[in-house]
Amino acid sequence: MLDKLSSRVTEAEDRIGTAEDQLVDLDSRVVKLRKENDFLMESCEGNDPVNFFVNWIPATLGQEHFTEPLIIERAHRAFGPRPPADQRPRPVLIRLLKCQDRDKILRIAAQRSRENKGPIKYDGKPVLFFPDLSASLVKRRKEYDRVKTELRSKDIPFALLHPATLRITLPDGGRRFFQTPKEAAAFLRETPAGT
Repeated sequence: MLDKLSSRVTEAEDRIGTAEDQLVDLDSRVVKLRKENDFLMESCEGNDPVNFFVNWIPATLGQEHFTEPLIIERAHRAFGPRPPADQRPRPVLIRLLKCQDRDKILRIAAQRSRENKGPIKYDGKPVLFFPDLSASLVKRRKEYDRVKTELRSKDIPFALLHPATLRITLPDGGRRFFQTPKEAAAFLRETPAGT
């Protein structure tokens, strides 16, 4: 009887873990558009924000990067009351059908910002592109902060990949991937500074 219950609990935990992973994936298909000081002006997208961004994103980032039309499931302002004109507008959330489109938008926006030595602009105001991460994913990524500080102090190149995988580049050009901060910390304890 106890073995049967234990087996059912294990199966339930597996299903919950799978459901959480799927939720993180769905949450990560959203792109958040923000501006540093002035977000995209309220109402710039008109009454049809999906159509506005289907056209605006390729026109802004370069039509040549978008051989197929973007499929935006939903686009809207962050929930809450419309702020007064003297306060910053709410960020725009865009949910894309394909996570590949989200990755492409984020990659091209970062590349264009580097090339222009500054953010992309709309009506002379800077526009920043961010993935909209779930609270649980932000928490998981934050757990790497101590390890990232140590990596910087040892001059070891790294990147925090989506959803929460740490990639460390070794001096010989090889790469190591860590699924948890604990694994990465154990590796760092064995790695002398400057190697």
